[in-house]
Amino acid sequence: MEVLSPRLQALVERLDDLGPDTTLAGIARALTSAAITDEDIAPFVGPNPVSYNRARVVRRERYELLVLTWLPGQASPPHDHTGSVCVLQVIRGTAVEGEYTLAADGYADLEYETVVDTGRVSGGQDAGVHTVRNPSMTELLATVHVYAPPLKDIRRFMLRPIPSPRRVEPRVPTVAVLGGGFSGAMTAAQLLRHGFNVRVVLIERRGTVGEGLAYGTREAEHLLNVPAGRMSAWPDRPNDFLEWATRRDASVRPGDFLPRRWYGEYLRETLHGTASGSHAKLEVLLEEARRVARHPAGGWMVHFEHGPPLRADDVVLAIGHRPPSDPLRTLWTGPRDRFLADPWQPFDIRAIPPDESVAILGSGLTAVDTVLSLVHGRRSAPIVLISRNGLLPHSHALAPVPAAELGPFVEELFEADSSLRASTLARAIHRRARRHVAEGGDWRAIVDGLRPHTAKLWQSLSDRERTKFLARLRPYWEIHRHRMAPWIAERLSELRREGTVLLQPGQVVAADATPAGVRIDVRPRGADRTLSATYHWVINCTGPAPSNRAEASPVIGSLLVHGWVRRDPLSLGLDATSDGQSIAADGTVVPDLLVVGTLRKPLLWESTAVPELRQQAAQVAERILQRYPSDSSI
Repeated sequence: MEVLSPRLQALVERLDDLGPDTTLAGIARALTSAAITDEDIAPFVGPNPVSYNRARVVRRERYELLVLTWLPGQASPPHDHTGSVCVLQVIRGTAVEGEYTLAADGYADLEYETVVDTGRVSGGQDAGVHTVRNPSMTELLATVHVYAPPLKDIRRFMLRPIPSPRRVEPRVPTVAVLGGGFSGAMTAAQLLRHGFNVRVVLIERRGTVGEGLAYGTREAEHLLNVPAGRMSAWPDRPNDFLEWATRRDASVRPGDFLPRRWYGEYLRETLHGTASGSHAKLEVLLEEARRVARHPAGGWMVHFEHGPPLRADDVVLAIGHRPPSDPLRTLWTGPRDRFLADPWQPFDIRAIPPDESVAILGSGLTAVDTVLSLVHGRRSAPIVLISRNGLLPHSHALAPVPAAELGPFVEELFEADSSLRASTLARAIHRRARRHVAEGGDWRAIVDGLRPHTAKLWQSLSDRERTKFLARLRPYWEIHRHRMAPWIAERLSELRREGTVLLQPGQVVAADATPAGVRIDVRPRGADRTLSATYHWVINCTGPAPSNRAEASPVIGSLLVHGWVRRDPLSLGLDATSDGQSIAADGTVVPDLLVVGTLRKPLLWESTAVPELRQQAAQVAERILQRYPSDSSI
């Protein structure tokens, strides 16, 4: 075995340490920080006159590291990386990377080429057809490649024998909207409503559009946590959802909390109804986008898990929440078959017998939904909610509570201190709410009255103060801001009175599983001792993972590696302008890459609920359509 140089050995150790983050972005960070030189790879450089040479440095279960040597003019055939991420770095020379589209007759046609200079990193997900070649007639090319997992096979494609000149046809502007939940569906609907000669391609990896995680449930007990009268998907049609619901059931009233599955159906009908009366064209692709790459001629190429790539002039990132991260990854020992990592897998939840105990990690709205799914029948075994703070969401009022006008209050805060502290802000809001209650009002009026001002208040906090808010104050804000429907709150109280649902504040410090159950050790807040209990099942309801993580979204990973997006310092989402344009790694604005939804949290904080998202969808659609007059073609 070849002895590795210190820098190459350090790279191997970095790759080994990536663990679950052996992703496109994680590998690219490791390569960039390793600063590999020509001297480090010299023992693995081996010219081969027959074909480019592959020399393996190491192979692990999760990845393999190779050095490839290219003589002048050598190139790989058009190929893909079936099931493997590929990241390469040029160490000596200059590479040219070609991207291809597959024609209906089976031949590969070159779409474009990009130059990869010495030291640069390039990479792609397990999607797309490409080549790498050495354009020099005199110089050697040496590259380092990482495949994760190790490359088992590739599909090779045939170049068209005699390339024919492509006929350039006038092309309708194409907008690719990635994500078919509320944010994506309503951005598409706004484009269709106001657009003329535009093609809108809505891309959703699930089997349905309009649902996402929020509205995909089939459980009748899972209700919207906002009354029907405030849930219109259109900012300029406040009664639209209420009118839709009353056509379905004439007894619906504005203050009713309706089934969430109704809302998914409403969004779907809204989208397709808008499309049927539009001059713009809607296409729905039920595919997973794996990579978004910049086209040298402008616009983007969207690559998919299956099917040919899509050329788009604008891309909208409407990627919503992802399943929760695993909080017990380093604490768990034993088999994992009694751990349900994703609470939105309904068949798994329904399979739990009523006489088997359940520990739920978390006590927010997702945990409450999971409880309701578990108590369909006569449950005889307890359900224990384990969370650090032991806080449950509050309830909405039985009767609608008008939001308070807090403009003067917010202005007073800024007059007192233009650079607010999180603790100062929290105390001021608490005092204002207590005064309102003492005057006969409802504290909910204060919380709801802050919504028009939340973004301004959030932006006034420094990163340090935002960190303090997230660490100490966020749980208290969440239980007041994101509330349960009154019927659900009463049902949960009833289950707690019966002893069916228990609340255990504290931090899980260990989980030891056997085929029969899982023993969980919890350290209560402020205590040195631990409490141990054994459960038949453990369900992870700690909240969705951020969508800006490379391991959660291949598309985000591909954009991060090439610098077209930038994560915020707190990793809440992606940096964007106030009107949704992405901000690249170098700080420049990317006007044809736009962001809608939860990824906008770094600037706005409130970016998950319908009132904010419907405004974002309208704003982004307007910005896109400003670029394309009604009679445009490109």
